[in-house]
Amino acid sequence: MEAQYKWQLKTKPTEVELKTVTAFDAMPQAIAELLWQRGLRDDDAVTNFMQPNSQQLHDPFLLNDMQKAVERIQSAVEAGEKITVYGDYDADGITSTTLMRETLEILGADVNVYVPNRFTDGYGPNLAAYQRIIADGTQLIVTVDNGVSGLEPIAYAQEHGVDVVVTDHHELPAELPKATAIVHPRYPGSNYPFGDLCGVGVAFKVATALLDEIPYESLDLVAIGTICDLVSLTDENRALVSLGLQQLQNTSRPGLVALCQAAGVEQATIDATSIGFGIGPRLNAIGRLGDATLGVNLLTTFDEEQAVEQAKFVESQNKERQGLVQEITTAAMAMAETPENQAHQTLVLAHAGWHEGVLGIVASHVVEQTGKPTLVLNVDEATGLAKGSGRSVEAYHLFKALDANRDLLTHFGGHHMAVGLTVAVDQIEAIQTAMDTYATEQQLDLTTKQPLAIDLALSLAEITPDLYQTLQQLAPFGTDNPEPLIELKIPQLADLKQIGADQKHLKFTAVDQQQKLPILRLAVGRYCRHYKRLKPLK
Repeated sequence: MEAQYKWQLKTKPTEVELKTVTAFDAMPQAIAELLWQRGLRDDDAVTNFMQPNSQQLHDPFLLNDMQKAVERIQSAVEAGEKITVYGDYDADGITSTTLMRETLEILGADVNVYVPNRFTDGYGPNLAAYQRIIADGTQLIVTVDNGVSGLEPIAYAQEHGVDVVVTDHHELPAELPKATAIVHPRYPGSNYPFGDLCGVGVAFKVATALLDEIPYESLDLVAIGTICDLVSLTDENRALVSLGLQQLQNTSRPGLVALCQAAGVEQATIDATSIGFGIGPRLNAIGRLGDATLGVNLLTTFDEEQAVEQAKFVESQNKERQGLVQEITTAAMAMAETPENQAHQTLVLAHAGWHEGVLGIVASHVVEQTGKPTLVLNVDEATGLAKGSGRSVEAYHLFKALDANRDLLTHFGGHHMAVGLTVAVDQIEAIQTAMDTYATEQQLDLTTKQPLAIDLALSLAEITPDLYQTLQQLAPFGTDNPEPLIELKIPQLADLKQIGADQKHLKFTAVDQQQKLPILRLAVGRYCRHYKRLKPLK
């Protein structure tokens, strides 16, 4: 059995370094080492991390154009103008749209929502959609989780007397639209202290500014969108998600209650993992296979019977999505393993008849199994276009690789690790060459095993209930605050077996050789590439 990753144990801080932080005195040393490794090296930083609260939320008016956005929205509400919230079809977009709609309704606005269709509208502002919205009488468009790439549609709106307030968090293009306001945490020259808000995080800041108070009842939506969009769970996001999980455990939204029941998620103990693997995929499945407006309706309905029916439909959509992912991943991996593709440092896999809504998931699976940045595209033989998604590895900036070749693409957007794109079929080979060239120019060796940072190396005797309980206080886990990976020195194993539908997990009992007693049971994923979810026996 060979490890898929190259394990690299992180450097331990010295005893002298740990003693400079008095907050570490009451902790198990392993936890203190872990916090030090994650950059928490003074008492204030440790306290803020261990005790996230609303005082850690930043002033929303530090965000670029927030005052302009608030004033324009307020004037629209006062004048009775029709406002359309233009959202997105993933979990972040659905929660953003829901939050903004509810905020505007609290203010008494005449508000409508438009969630673009993945297949007919694509991501972000769509000119034809803007034309329909404006023709229907909208006087102000507020975007959530999109907008900074909407140059042409926003110009059309402004030319026809309709203002657009953009709230977004995606990569900023070289040329920005001439919107009434652009609220973005990383806007050039702005003073906002935290740049990793997701779409619903930005929407929440706008809501806070509009309402002149923190809308705590909306934090359940913020937690879902933030976790599912894989943004950094540090600083302000850690506080938002921590507070949001508390709200979720007590939420009275019939749609969320029904969705938890359908997904088999225990609402009273809901955490980031159950959102990331339970709630999020189901919300995403709606937009992957159909009209994501259903997601907004599910989250906003007060009708319990309707919520149950909608949640059942979402569950069926998710099962269909799972089947499609498995089928297409099998076909894509067969292509990836051909001699021609094995010779490439990157992969561009294109085929007719692949469902576009799941290609991002498929690309993630291919990257996981091959270690290569990958584009997975569906070929439309009628139009001669290929449309799909890409996923990458940490060492390869996929957005930059493709951004330098925009002239080869019909549509394109994304960030470091993920992109969406449309390309003419006759340009696919050129895209493959461009991606390989970028890897060469950056002197990236994508053929070696990816490194896997191991946080701690512990003996079985060090895995105590106290350590386990303290580890749980580091949650919520996610991007930039991952579940700790611990290397265990296990002298003896018992009850070793492969488990799971695909037999890709191991379950075993670790035994204390001196006492001949089981002291730890573990389940590990993907053939021992790393250990996680350690729980000592009582």
